[in-house]
Amino acid sequence: MNGKLPFPVLPPLVPHAQPRPIWSVIIPTFQRRDLLKSCLDSILSQGVDRDDLEILVSDNDPLSELALLVAEWTDGRALYTRNAQNIGTFPNINAAIRRSRGRWIHIVADDDWIGPGFYAAMEGAIGAAPGECGAAVSHHINYREDTKVFQPATPLADGLGILGMPFLARLAAVNPLQIPAVVIRRETFERLGLFREDLPYTGDWEFWFRAATKVPWLYVPNAVAYFRMHPGSQTRALLRTAQTAEDLRRTLELNEQALSPDMAQQIMPKARAHHASQMLRNAKGALDLKLSAAAERYIREACAINPDAVVTPEFLECLKHPAMAALRQQFREVAMRFGA
Repeated sequence: MNGKLPFPVLPPLVPHAQPRPIWSVIIPTFQRRDLLKSCLDSILSQGVDRDDLEILVSDNDPLSELALLVAEWTDGRALYTRNAQNIGTFPNINAAIRRSRGRWIHIVADDDWIGPGFYAAMEGAIGAAPGECGAAVSHHINYREDTKVFQPATPLADGLGILGMPFLARLAAVNPLQIPAVVIRRETFERLGLFREDLPYTGDWEFWFRAATKVPWLYVPNAVAYFRMHPGSQTRALLRTAQTAEDLRRTLELNEQALSPDMAQQIMPKARAHHASQMLRNAKGALDLKLSAAAERYIREACAINPDAVVTPEFLECLKHPAMAALRQQFREVAMRFGA
C-alpha cells in the first residue's frame, strides 16, 4: 500500500508485443469447488474468443489445490493462483488485478455467475457510448440460496446510457450494485487506485463511489449478472461480528467528505437515518441469536452514524433486552426518559 494513500496503487502495464485481451475476468475463490465450476461455465459459454478473454482464478485457501480442476474445466484457458495464506477478499482481488492484462476488469466471485451474452452486450454498449466511459454496470438479479428465489434489482435508470448525478447521489447514500454486474476499465484502476483493503465489507462500495466522482459510468440493462445470497457467504459472517457496522459508518464518512456541502446536506441526513435504523434491526437479530457483543457494537455504531437514533423505537427496544444491562446504564438518561 502506498504510504500516502489509503488504497493500493496499480502501475500501468509495461508495453508488450502481444496484443492485450479485451476482458480480464477475475474469480476470487475460497472452498467452493462445485460453485466455481458453475461460475466458470457461465463465463466460458459466452463465446468470447480465447485471445479476447483472460481468466484469472485467485484461490484464498492455502490448503486447497484447484490447479488441475481449473486447467481441465477451462481447457487450459484460465490462470490459477493460490495464496500462501488467506489474505482477505479485497487483497485477493487486488492481487489478481495486478496480474491482469485486459483492457476491462470483471470480477465474478466463485458463487456468482453471468447471463448469456453478457460480454457481447457490454462490449457493444461500450463501443457505441458517446465518449469514453471508465466503468459500466449491468442489471443484476439476487438469488437467495435458502429459498431458491430470484429477486431482480431495481433498475438504475430507464434505459441504456451514461448515469448522471442521480446515480452519484444514490451511490453516496447506499450501494445499489453487486460486484459481478460491474466492469471497470483497467486504466480507471491505474488512475484512481485499487480497492481499499481496510474495509472488508464496503471496499467495493467505497471504490464505486470514488470512481463515480471521477469517470463516467455506463448503464447496460440488457446484460445480466447474478449475485448469490446464502448463509455461507463472507457478508453473512461479517454481519454476525458486526464488522459491517463500522465499515458502513466509515464509508458514509468518506462519501460525505467527497460531496459538496450542499449535496451532502441534501443526501446524508436521510442516508444516516436509514443505515442507523438497519443497524438497530441487525442488533435485534444479534440479540435473538444471543450475540450480545455484536448487538452492542451495532447499537454503538448506529448512534455514531445518527445521534437521533437514541430516540427511535428500535433503539429503545434493544436497550430493554436483559443482555444490554451495561449499555442501558451508559444510556441511563435516555432509558429513564423513555422507560427502557
